[in-house]
Amino acid sequence: MDFVQLTPEQRRSFAEDGFLVVPNALPAVTVDRLVEASDRLAEPLLKKPEMTGRPEYNHLDLRPGLLREEALFALVANSSTVPLVIQLLSPNIHLHSHTLIYKRPESPDAPTFRRGWHRDIRIPRDLGHESLPLVGIKICYCLTDFHQPNSGMTLMARGSHLRSTPLALPKGQVDPADVEVCDLRLNAGDAILFENRIFHTATPNRSNRVAKVLMYGYSYRWMKTEVYLEVPDKQQLAKADSITRQLLGEYRDVDTQPWALQRWAKRHGVLPETVPWTVEV
Repeated sequence: MDFVQLTPEQRRSFAEDGFLVVPNALPAVTVDRLVEASDRLAEPLLKKPEMTGRPEYNHLDLRPGLLREEALFALVANSSTVPLVIQLLSPNIHLHSHTLIYKRPESPDAPTFRRGWHRDIRIPRDLGHESLPLVGIKICYCLTDFHQPNSGMTLMARGSHLRSTPLALPKGQVDPADVEVCDLRLNAGDAILFENRIFHTATPNRSNRVAKVLMYGYSYRWMKTEVYLEVPDKQQLAKADSITRQLLGEYRDVDTQPWALQRWAKRHGVLPETVPWTVEV
């Protein structure tokens, strides 16, 4: 995995907004390979007839089996984005989740589709909304353009990762009124990094083409991975480098040092200082 330096501006933007856009994260040839592989996985959705008035049946949220596709497997340690995640979290991370999302076009005149505003990893269920820790970052890769509003891109509530209360929705409305809701304009090949604490939601696709994205989530190694995240077969792992193997859970014991990414971070001068257990006073 190549090294990409996280700039002070990017770090500040991520800290303030809760998300970070990375333009041109994937070259066009890579996007083409990913679309070809993803279309195979999404074939049942793309071939089935549209169900009018049932927008949820025109969406695909596929999680198991993605890494069996070589193009999707290669994205696990993507050089233009994963180094940024390491610098925002630490080398002690692994792949926590992955999702392929397709949304077929829906009528612009259809009723407003329900939202699902939430924070990831469900930590607030146990800890509440105050003093939540940053423990994970998702990378959303755009496989299609998102040049218009209401074209199926995930909405972000800018700055809501710092919020210590639930999101307030005015009665009868689907979106909050006291935060900036961002429906980002993006190109195929762009990526968004967003952290576990930011409120976000899926939205309908009111454009004239299928909306396609891939999401890869990374978290600290002491965070349990999603249940559908399958261990790649031995042939895939044999071809993978040491960083990819760490991200896929090679070090099963969380007390084992994350050697692969520690060495990578040290080589590039971004290894965090060790947190001591005790200090002499």
